[in-house]
Amino acid sequence: MLCVAVMLSVMVMGAGAAFSDQDKIENTEAVDACSALNIIGGYPDGSYKPEGNIKRSEICKMICVALNGGEEPTLGTPATPTFSDVRNTPNAAWAEKYIESCVSQGIVSGVGGGRFSPAGNVTASQLAKMLLVCLGYDADIEEFTGNAWDTNVNVVATQKGIYEGLSGLDVSAALTRDNAAQMVWNALQATEVTYKYTLVSENGQLVSKVELVDKTGEKGNKITLLEDKYSGAGIYEGILTGAAVLV
Repeated sequence: MLCVAVMLSVMVMGAGAAFSDQDKIENTEAVDACSALNIIGGYPDGSYKPEGNIKRSEICKMICVALNGGEEPTLGTPATPTFSDVRNTPNAAWAEKYIESCVSQGIVSGVGGGRFSPAGNVTASQLAKMLLVCLGYDADIEEFTGNAWDTNVNVVATQKGIYEGLSGLDVSAALTRDNAAQMVWNALQATEVTYKYTLVSENGQLVSKVELVDKTGEKGNKITLLEDKYSGAGIYEGILTGAAVLV
């Protein structure tokens, strides 16, 4: 049984989120962990609706909360909205600040014509691209844009374990809330990356070279997204017997 512990402030145990439709959830560990980390939540009736498709607006909020350590981030919105179908669209205005934040970080983009399509579905390839950017990948450098964006994304996503536990997943199909949680959980356990720039001499001229490297701490330890965003977080395997609050 999985326990996710966020030390120093509070210990969160991610075992058994107890949604009313818990028996329909296939990726139980991932859903429980993301719930414990305050990244996902259920509906007013107590259900999670794991078979439902994750929406573009929903994933933007999940990402913003995850990148802020499970806390609701303080976000603003521009005077003039970036997209025409968010601020003045019923059931979409609530997500504007999350959408604008993700856009500004290069995590998501619009669908063309000045639209974002907040109620649109998200494919696994699309979410993988978002999560890789969260891990530190530069979409332009890695060619996560352009005609072959999805092929490039899926190669790197597979290498980073973003699709772990999702055998047979159609990466081009609409992604369920169940599988979205698994992908987010996989990304949280993945090592962050950064770019190392150096100047080298070529033909008598100084040329900047860029190298993709794992992000490391002061002791040379590799840093996961979970460790970076959730201060003192750790993953433990064992039997859940209770929860504790540390002060």
